[in-house]
Amino acid sequence: MWIKHTSFAFAVSAATIILTLPVDTHAVMPAATTATAGEGLTDRIIVKFRDRQTANVSVLGSARMSAMRTANGLTLKHVRPMSGEAHVMALPGRMRVSDASEIARQLMQNPEVEYAEPDRLMHKAMMPNDPSFSSQWHLQSPASSAGGVNLPGAWDITTGSGSLTVAVLDTGLRPHSDIDANILDGSGRVVPGYDFIGDLPTANDGDGRDADPTDPGDWADFGECDTDSPAEDSSWHGTHVTGTIAALGNNGAGVTGVNWTSKILPVRVLGKCGGYTSDVVDGMRWAAGLAVVGVPANLNPARVLNLSLGSAGSCKPTYQSAIDDVTAFNTVVVVAAGNSNKNASGHSPANCNGVISVASIGP
Repeated sequence: MWIKHTSFAFAVSAATIILTLPVDTHAVMPAATTATAGEGLTDRIIVKFRDRQTANVSVLGSARMSAMRTANGLTLKHVRPMSGEAHVMALPGRMRVSDASEIARQLMQNPEVEYAEPDRLMHKAMMPNDPSFSSQWHLQSPASSAGGVNLPGAWDITTGSGSLTVAVLDTGLRPHSDIDANILDGSGRVVPGYDFIGDLPTANDGDGRDADPTDPGDWADFGECDTDSPAEDSSWHGTHVTGTIAALGNNGAGVTGVNWTSKILPVRVLGKCGGYTSDVVDGMRWAAGLAVVGVPANLNPARVLNLSLGSAGSCKPTYQSAIDDVTAFNTVVVVAAGNSNKNASGHSPANCNGVISVASIGP
């Protein structure tokens, strides 16, 4: 499971919404409670109001909060505004996504709410552990035999364009000689990126959002992400994915990537135990060159966004809105379908409209 900690820092004032909700044993769950397989837990909800005057305010006004206040209900706290003119609200604790969905459904009964949905946690796509993975059959073999993409034929035409930037929305990036030895100064193929993780336990780097997308590791102790969740070493997933996309070719070292020339924009959205949907979509808009409240402008907009991440479930408005915004900005969105041998229709955001959804078809 990709579970969040119950403790977190609020970015703005602790405005509250008191929501009428039948409180039962499932409504607010103790920290040790687990979700059903594939469902996930969350401690946040995304809310978008119809009144655009609330779009980028850092503190929701008393009139706005009072309009949603009723007695004897569940208390939500305002965390921060986010891109797409929505707001992140904190639940009082972790609960099943299905229970958070019921809260969101009740919020949407208020005519002032355009939409509400659980701020689901994304997790990195599974990395292969096959002993022959290093042979990179997937890049070499003709599609007619093993399902590879036959890149030697493509490299005869192009090895990439230096004017193209690919954003990798993942766990961040480590300096690596086969990609770029320095990932912060912008002197090589890696252009200045950003760390969008504001929740300190998830960030695992001692601070919140900042201009350093370096991956500090996403290791977790036993039971840290969910009851009985196994201990895990750091995955360095973002560096692995970046290498698949852009490791230098024909340099006599390491492996080769698909593209040897284009620039890489590292956008850190996944940390310990996963990453929030709200952080991912903020990272998507920023990577494409759109404004995100509280974040400096991206001077190196990406033409392609790669998201090797996701969670079970249908495509929700928060993702679809972000995808619509960035594709209207002439940006291509590529999403992994999960690597779990399940239908991509149940894997979000790979099942959203307007994306290139990538699944494996061979060994």
